[in-house]
Amino acid sequence: MCGIVGFNWNDQTKIKKMANSIKHRGPDGEGFFINQEISLGHRRLAILDLSDQGSQPMFYKDFIIVYNGEIYNYQEIKTDLIKKGHMFCSQCDTEVILHAYEEYGEDCVKQFNGMWAFCIYDKIKNQLFISRDRFGIKPFYYYWDKEKFIFSSEIKAICKHKIKTEINVKAVNYFFYQKYIGNDFTIFEKVYKLLPGNNIIFKLKNKNLIIKKYYKLEKEIKLAEKLPIETRIKDIKKYLNDGVIKRMISDVPIGSFLSGGIDSSLISAIIVDKHKSQLNTYSIGFNEKSYNELDFSKIVSNHLKTNHKYEILEINEDIIKHVISNIDEPFGDSSIIPTFLLSKITRKHVTVSLSGDAGDELFGGYDTYFAYKISNYIPNFLLSAIKLFAKALPKSDKKVPLSFKIKRFTRDFNKNKEKQHIDWMATFNDDERKVLLQKNFINSNNFFLCDNKNNLLTLQLNDINHYLAEDILKKVDTASMLNSLEVRVPFLDYRLVPLILSLPDKYKIKSLKTKYLLKSFARKLLPKIILKRKKRGFTVPISSWIKELAFIQQYLTENMYFEHNLLNKSYINDLFFQHKKGLKNNARQLWLVFVFNYWWYNFYKKELT
Repeated sequence: MCGIVGFNWNDQTKIKKMANSIKHRGPDGEGFFINQEISLGHRRLAILDLSDQGSQPMFYKDFIIVYNGEIYNYQEIKTDLIKKGHMFCSQCDTEVILHAYEEYGEDCVKQFNGMWAFCIYDKIKNQLFISRDRFGIKPFYYYWDKEKFIFSSEIKAICKHKIKTEINVKAVNYFFYQKYIGNDFTIFEKVYKLLPGNNIIFKLKNKNLIIKKYYKLEKEIKLAEKLPIETRIKDIKKYLNDGVIKRMISDVPIGSFLSGGIDSSLISAIIVDKHKSQLNTYSIGFNEKSYNELDFSKIVSNHLKTNHKYEILEINEDIIKHVISNIDEPFGDSSIIPTFLLSKITRKHVTVSLSGDAGDELFGGYDTYFAYKISNYIPNFLLSAIKLFAKALPKSDKKVPLSFKIKRFTRDFNKNKEKQHIDWMATFNDDERKVLLQKNFINSNNFFLCDNKNNLLTLQLNDINHYLAEDILKKVDTASMLNSLEVRVPFLDYRLVPLILSLPDKYKIKSLKTKYLLKSFARKLLPKIILKRKKRGFTVPISSWIKELAFIQQYLTENMYFEHNLLNKSYINDLFFQHKKGLKNNARQLWLVFVFNYWWYNFYKKELT
């Protein structure tokens, strides 16, 4: 796990500044390659082959690579390449990528099982070959103005150049709609994300940039659907076990997150069951009961006999500021804060941790999937009665109150189930953003093209392509790498994903019970109380923070933080007054305003203008 930087000209000073700005991604070393055409930089977090032979940039014949990630099947690929006459100098996966590129060209990435973002400088073709993994576990950002091509693992490194940093109004709309910035947008014009499952070919001579999609999940699902269901279920179990064990490869200490939810608990259980050694597991707790899951993690740890480490924490102003200050663009998922703290605790003991991320998207675990199932059976005439019922429910600052769920369900009820699902996930829907952004408003139809398939798979694919890639995985990468911790995601083994998604709905949600197949796998490995417990997200009490913390309130009320003229301050004043007086819980909306204003004032205004 590392950080990579580069651009298409010679500048030793600038490439070092870029690399230094992301030192947290790789505290174990740095390396550079510079010639008249290209500058490449690398920050190293040593995981495999801790010797100098694993350092980067790595050279092989006419190829030079900077790489962030892990290829878990590199030994198998290496064995095949040796049979073809290749000779290796190191024990790391980086060298295997270079040899695979020489042997297979652009198609080399189709063999990789792992997470990656890398750039290979091909001297023969005078081009850069860049790739991002199938599901977007590792980030890759780039600036492109038809002349300058600059890339990095984080936007802050790109901003070390004197580029035009105009705020992207599309990205602002997307952020206030979904609490993250999706598609290939970033908060800046001309700074983009390479989407998951895509490659870039950049021709250095004529400065031509070509994007190619190498992985199409829908195509893989159709292939999987041709297999008998019994075969698919058998293979899912096999690849789940093998995917976990493959992700245990490491030359440094390794552990597993353990929240006490079924996803992280099952990953930990498989490690203990198949790896046959005591596992280090990690969790955090909070004093506020509705946000604390520590009791469940202890139950699982005792059952699996893991070496469990945990801390009960209080989140204060300094922690909030530290995390928000280290996000390069507005990001409104508040669970990044506990994820940062969990990563910090974990990094005290190990360098690598496995997580249970993507279990909900694949196996059907979200409340919105449950709501989708229910919505198919509710006639329109009942909606009015349900709305009245929700209105009568008391306001609450607890984690996810029933009133919030029901109000969101009725507010965004729609015949098009994909649009309904996206709006359920929204913070400010279109009507609210019209008021919030006024002349800067852009309709959500510009971001999501919804078909009329109206099935569960469509919702899952939407979440995998958007919410998982640009919220969940970005959150985990950002929070963990701020602590120089590598996090691996077994549920996103590419052999596993299309098989699970290809199954009929009843294997995901059966009799209104979510994650049916996953729970059937877990019955022999986990206590019943874990299988039966309700899903609880990894959240924090932002409603109370907004009422109590003066420094958050100032970013919501003081004029100096609204000088960007992008938001309707009087509307926000109304939201804040309602929330402060307990008339309405507007915490989710106000948190996004706080995050945006904090980013704009402390990063954009102070550092970039």
